[in-house]
This record gives sequence, C-alpha cells and structure tokens, in this order.
Amino acid sequence: MRNIRIAALSIIALTCLATLLIRIPLPSRGYFNVGDVAVVFGGMVLGCMRPGQGVWWALAACGTGSALADILGGFAVFAPLTFAAKGIEGAFAAAAASRSKAGRILLLGLGGLGMVGVYFIGETLMPNIGLQGAVAEIPSNLIQAIGGAAGGLLAAGTLKKTGLF
Repeated sequence: MRNIRIAALSIIALTCLATLLIRIPLPSRGYFNVGDVAVVFGGMVLGCMRPGQGVWWALAACGTGSALADILGGFAVFAPLTFAAKGIEGAFAAAAASRSKAGRILLLGLGGLGMVGVYFIGETLMPNIGLQGAVAEIPSNLIQAIGGAAGGLLAAGTLKKTGLF
C-alpha cells in the first residue's frame, strides 16, 4: 500500500507541474495546457499498480494535482470543476491500463469525453461564462483530451517497457 501512496503523491506533483508548464489563455478565463498527458499517464501507472483500486487512486491524484495547478496558477474558481473533470479522466485511464488495445482506446475516449462534459456543464452554470463560453471551450478541451490520451498512452507504454511497473 505504501508504494501506491508514494506513486499517487508523485502523480499529484507531476500533474500540477505539467499543467503549469505551458498555459495558453482561453476566452472563458481558463487556459489550455498539457497537463492531460500527465493525467492519462498517472492514471495508467496507478491502474497498473493496483488493478481495481487504481481507479480511485487515479481519481484522487489526477484531480488533486490539476486542481492544485488551478489554485497556484490563479484560476481557483475552476479548481472544483477541474478536480472532477481531470479526476474522471484519470480514473478512466486507470481502468484502461489493464485492457486490450481496443479497450484502452475506448476507455481513454470515454475519459476524455467525461472531462469535456464536466467542463461544459460546469462552465455553462458559471455566471461569467455561460452557454456561449462553454461551447467556445469544447474544441480546445477536445484537443487537450486527444493530446492527453495520445501522449499519456505513449509515456505509459514507454515506462512499461522499462519493466518498472
């Protein structure tokens, strides 16, 4: 159990740093970033470490790291929404870790759609963003989801080849 805790803390730090590394402002006052690569990578690592339980660890670690980046980056209003969106994406990545290639792609796609959906619903309800702003965010969120799935899958696959997990 101790190793999964250390891994989860590492994923929190990795996700936070990757999210803060490159930030491109969006019309809704949010930002586009590469943190989704760390979310998917982290979810897959935790999913491989603890099949079954890894989903919960990934939800917590990926959501916390991403929400922490929002808080540290000056977007604290988005932190609860980000926790849910990235937590779901990480949880699906953890579930995808032990599946066949087709199952992995399906689950990563569902995780990305879950992330986009959570942001869409949450942003629609935010007074300063509303429906028009939420719709405007869909393309950039989809790009983040696809890029995160591709990059995270590649990074996790490369790490797996080393035999470390």
